[in-house]
Amino acid sequence: MDYNQRSRGQKSGVGHPARAPRRSVSSRMGLEKRGAPAQQPPRGNAPRPNQQRGPNQPPRSGQPPRQNRPGQNQPNNGRRPRPQQQINPQKSGYTPGSPRRQRRVTQAEILRRTRRRRFLGMLAVLAVLAIGAFVSVNLLFKVAIFRVENFDHSTPADTGIYTEEEIVSALNIEKNSNLFAFSTAEKTKELQAQFPYLDKVEVTVQMPATVVVRLTPAIERFTCMYSGGWMVLSDALRILRLEVSQPEGLILLNAKLPDNFSPAIGQQVIPETYNSLLAHTESSAESDSTDATPESAQPTVTDIVTQLWQLLQDDGLLDGLTALDISDTSQLSFTYQGRVDVLLGNSSSLDYKLRLATKILTDPDKGLSGSDRGTLDVSDQLEDGEIRGYFQPYEQPTPTPEPAPEPDPESENAENAEEPPTE
Repeated sequence: MDYNQRSRGQKSGVGHPARAPRRSVSSRMGLEKRGAPAQQPPRGNAPRPNQQRGPNQPPRSGQPPRQNRPGQNQPNNGRRPRPQQQINPQKSGYTPGSPRRQRRVTQAEILRRTRRRRFLGMLAVLAVLAIGAFVSVNLLFKVAIFRVENFDHSTPADTGIYTEEEIVSALNIEKNSNLFAFSTAEKTKELQAQFPYLDKVEVTVQMPATVVVRLTPAIERFTCMYSGGWMVLSDALRILRLEVSQPEGLILLNAKLPDNFSPAIGQQVIPETYNSLLAHTESSAESDSTDATPESAQPTVTDIVTQLWQLLQDDGLLDGLTALDISDTSQLSFTYQGRVDVLLGNSSSLDYKLRLATKILTDPDKGLSGSDRGTLDVSDQLEDGEIRGYFQPYEQPTPTPEPAPEPDPESENAENAEEPPTE
């Protein structure tokens, strides 16, 4: 009977002959070993002979179960059992079999890995910063606004004899140019040299797109004589112009200029510091610079002028100031309204001395009247720190009598000839 001629029931009961398990010759002849278990036909999910058995699969015939194998749960000579390496069959290079033994990682290798990660992180941060700086400098910050203001950030700015358009055009900065493509310090020096009647100038940038010019106009305040004529100076002792004769209406400044002094418009005058009381000490200190200490250093003339000018302005004596003598730092003095010479002495306790002088000069009830002329000395400081003022009026010169006219001898002879002789 052919296989194709069998019925569906016969086919399903017996199965396909090609899928039927093969039997040995002894089994075909009915010869089987005694005590051997009957062989069961393999099922579809039965493991193959070469396939690795899982932990939940039943053990093979003739082998004890995994739980009862010798040495399974016995202690490993006091050592902790190492964890089994997890094997990922989907990972490249996977080969079936027993897991490989995990290599021990040393402390030095852990440190190397940590340092490598830190180094790579720093490189990444630096790269991001470099890219951000390049993009911000070349693409983002462009000059779009120019603003001129006072140093107290108020507007409109007091530009003096100049205009804001002249100051902005002198910057030579084009719009839409890079905001960091120029040096603000160099621009400040250029404006100061080009505009001498600006006493103080500062150029700054304000992100994202603004160039700010802060300034203070210069005022003609002092006049100082030099070897070639007269200089007109500002409050910061900056040369505004040069004159041959002494200008009128300005404060006469008496200062010790450096040797071979050559003035230039816009130049700041820095007088030499001279102290007649410490002249010998200063000269010896210059010869031996190792003995000089910050405590023994004397204040410079520039510092003294700045402090004195601020105190005079605070005490209200600036409008009546007609002369200022800073040639000797041990004998500072100024003239008030051209009629009172105020002697200050050295630069110590200048605020106390000027408050006392202000009270004497401006209070007619307790001080001097508006017609007094003389010298006010507030340089005398007692041991307890008290300062006393002494006023000495100018000596009024006594008028000399006019000489009597001498008689003319010719007129005397004529008078004698006219008189008749007496008997």
